[in-house]
Amino acid sequence: MNPKDQELMERYIYQVVRRLPKKQRHEVNLELQELISDMWETEQSMETVLTKLGDPREFAKQYQDDKHYLIGPEYFDTYLWFLKIVLLCAAVPILAVSVAEGIQEGMGLADSGIVQAVVTSAIYGIGKGIPNVIVSCIGIFGGITLMFAIMERNKVKFDLEKETEWNVRNLEDSRTGKKKIWTPNFLAPVPDKRAIISRGDSILGIVFIVIFCILLIFAPNFFSAIFKNGEKISTIPVFNLEQWHIILPVFILSLVIGLGDEIFRLIAGQYCKPVMISNIVCGALQIVLSFVVLKVFPFWNPNFTAELKLQAGEQISSSATFFIEKWNGDLASNLLFVFITVLTIVEIATTVYKTLRYGTDIKANKA
Repeated sequence: MNPKDQELMERYIYQVVRRLPKKQRHEVNLELQELISDMWETEQSMETVLTKLGDPREFAKQYQDDKHYLIGPEYFDTYLWFLKIVLLCAAVPILAVSVAEGIQEGMGLADSGIVQAVVTSAIYGIGKGIPNVIVSCIGIFGGITLMFAIMERNKVKFDLEKETEWNVRNLEDSRTGKKKIWTPNFLAPVPDKRAIISRGDSILGIVFIVIFCILLIFAPNFFSAIFKNGEKISTIPVFNLEQWHIILPVFILSLVIGLGDEIFRLIAGQYCKPVMISNIVCGALQIVLSFVVLKVFPFWNPNFTAELKLQAGEQISSSATFFIEKWNGDLASNLLFVFITVLTIVEIATTVYKTLRYGTDIKANKA
């Protein structure tokens, strides 16, 4: 078997097993390798062998028993990871906001040190947030399960790389108008492992963005310096909360653009031209919006250092004195903007390189 025939066989097997449950894939892979190799020894033509086997999507149905499933094998893996993402994006932010609210509510009751006050208040917030998490997760689980059950019954596709439906228009010859049978030429290449986008990285990015958005919206005081003043704990916000109603919409818009890019990468699953274009456009927009937030709007609390001095009083440490003397809002904005810009450009460059070097064309995969 020459390398070309070997590649065709691998393409066909990949298109079959990707539609099966994970625990079944290895066994079917080995079975198909043996079957196709035996047929090739007789036919001596891989195209003839694969043409006899037919469309891999139809061939995969021989191994599927989806009549007794609420959500069949073709959808189940997608259902699981989508459910995990949404549950994480719901549960973690709710707990984070509950902790922040617990800290704010419990600070004034603290009488035994900042650390103990924060820990006690955080535990109080978690206990208060757990019932909300359970109720939200139950609702989300039911909603997503119902959505995928409907998709299963109506055969709705949820895969950016899905193949086109094999209807008359797809299968007729453009010159003669006659129907064609399925041939191995329809097989898309097996994706390069280096072109695969890590789902873990995308999920982590999505969860982080959602948590950050919710904290900025519902608990901006979470980003504060904390001081103990007698039996009370006081906070000094880092951000300019008096102008927060102006700053917040632009800030959230930038994060939502990044969230959309991460979700698109997660759905695509591999580097391709749409992912590259999305990353470039979203990255450029985020850089522009970051400039607006950090350089145009009054982002930092203008009274931050003055309030620090007032709260610290005579107990101020040498390191705190050095920080107060050196603090400069413009410099902080410049450094943060440079950091965001460099990080975004590195991410764009990485995406462009991996797309051009290892990426695939989604349209080609649909052919």
